[in-house]
Amino acid sequence: MEISIQDLIEAEECSEITINKRDQTIKRALNRYKLGKLIPDEREILVDAMQNYKRLAFKEEQARAYNVLLYYYFSSRPLIPKQIMRLFNIDRRTVFKDIDRGIKDLTVILYGVGGVDLLPEEESPASIKTKIQESITKRLTDELGEEVRNECRAFITEKH
Repeated sequence: MEISIQDLIEAEECSEITINKRDQTIKRALNRYKLGKLIPDEREILVDAMQNYKRLAFKEEQARAYNVLLYYYFSSRPLIPKQIMRLFNIDRRTVFKDIDRGIKDLTVILYGVGGVDLLPEEESPASIKTKIQESITKRLTDELGEEVRNECRAFITEKH
């Protein structure tokens, strides 16, 4: 069973799973728009969200992501990734990164806080892993340094 955009907008849960589902719903809606299969209410919601996105896309990356979405989904003759690559002078991977970023931005526009991963960056799994690795590296370096200093002291005191 597919959930409509309006149903998800009204949902209150903000877990990572729900946010991912919202991103997927936006992506499916964009694909249906591209194929001309959106119902009028969803079409209006999506077009309004894109108009809001246009007003909010100040940074270069946001503006490019907005434009990539426009050419990829909303153009009367949507461009393929290769054409978008040439148009914006970016590589294929960047095209898909911009599409993903645009979808995430649209999710935030449509759902407000409900479209944002609320886990602070410093508490994200990648950040926690990095902190643990840094802590272990520092501890090992300190311990190894202390051992080397002790060995050097022992070596020097034996010579004298």
